[in-house]
Amino acid sequence: MVEDKIPIDYVSQVSAPAPLPGAENVLITLSARDRRTQLADRVSTKKNGYGMEMARIISTNDVVDLVRASVEREFKAQGFRIGPGGVAVTIELQNFYNNFQLGIVTGTALADVSFGLKVRDATGAQLYAHDYSGSAKIDNIMMMTGDNAKAALQTALAAAVKQVVDDTALQQVLLSTRTRSSRGS
Repeated sequence: MVEDKIPIDYVSQVSAPAPLPGAENVLITLSARDRRTQLADRVSTKKNGYGMEMARIISTNDVVDLVRASVEREFKAQGFRIGPGGVAVTIELQNFYNNFQLGIVTGTALADVSFGLKVRDATGAQLYAHDYSGSAKIDNIMMMTGDNAKAALQTALAAAVKQVVDDTALQQVLLSTRTRSSRGS
């Protein structure tokens, strides 16, 4: 019956990659927006043994900023620079939610994190757009509480961000925006 408050962290699933050649010449201006259409006031809901919703589970940190910071961390690991005046990369959070399902004896935590990512040049022309989604399933849970939701959500977030890291088409678009003076070197 009591609301749970949980801090959600980004735990990278990416092994330390070598920076992409030329990425140091790309400046990215990264922003994020909340585009969730439902359940934006929580990241999960506690349920009782009958599957009835009890109380909200909320994040103590802003999940929109968490997703942005997670993508930023991986862009930096790839060698890209982050700051004002660069190619505009916008993240639009579409879902960040864990749903508990009741089983015969135990339950399951099912988390989904999804967001769109758009790249625009200085004129505002869209260069790239793609949706990323990560999910996680944790079986055999006894309590449908914040700790179990947190574990599933962190895994789902890491899976979605790993898709960004592995997106070679995105890397090519970002690398194509290098400053002209650095292309000759």
